[in-house]
Amino acid sequence: MKSMIIGGAAICLALWGLVNYLWYIVDILIGVFPLALLAFGIVALLAGVKNTGLKATVVKSAGMLGFTCPTAKNKDKWEH
Repeated sequence: MKSMIIGGAAICLALWGLVNYLWYIVDILIGVFPLALLAFGIVALLAGVKNTGLKATVVKSAGMLGFTCPTAKNKDKWEH
C-alpha cells in the first residue's frame, strides 16, 4: 500500500512538472533528437558495411591478410 501511495505521488509530481516546464522539455528533445539520429545512422551504416563484406574487400586490397581459423565449410580441408 505504501508503494502505491508513493507511486501515485510521483506520477502527480511528474505530470505537474511536465505541464509547468513543457518548453524546457521540448528544448531538450530538440537538442537530443539530432544526436540520436546521428548515433542511429552510424550504427546502421556500420551494420550495413559488416553485412556487405566491404570491410573484407578493403582489407584484401590493402594486402593486410592474416592467418584465419578455418570456417565450418573449410574444416574438412584442414583435417586431411
